[in-house]
Amino acid sequence: MATYNVNLTISRGNHFSQVFYMTNPDKTPVNLEGATFSANLAKHSMSQDALAENGPVYKFTSFEASVVDVSAGSYSITLTPDQTSLLEEGKYVYSVSMTNVNGVVIETISGLAFVDNAFGNLR
Repeated sequence: MATYNVNLTISRGNHFSQVFYMTNPDKTPVNLEGATFSANLAKHSMSQDALAENGPVYKFTSFEASVVDVSAGSYSITLTPDQTSLLEEGKYVYSVSMTNVNGVVIETISGLAFVDNAFGNLR
């Protein structure tokens, strides 16, 4: 399964949600029965959990990631307004991984996320 690059725009202080669809090579939906998703947003591609490492660490923000429709192969990533209001304007990297029913972790989507102040509330 290939990893796709998709760029996102997140408006600071607003709810953010994006739905993705996974398809097989023949364009039929991937059955997501038993699959789970995780996703992170960070300023740097080498960001790590601050609690897991010593020394200089770039923090990341976790998206809420969940299956939307098992049979349609769709899943979503979400940030709350409180989470987006804490982001600084600028360019970030993100990635989404799926753990399938057999416990295999596969990166599904990654790319750049651009955070803007266009419609957000500035706290």
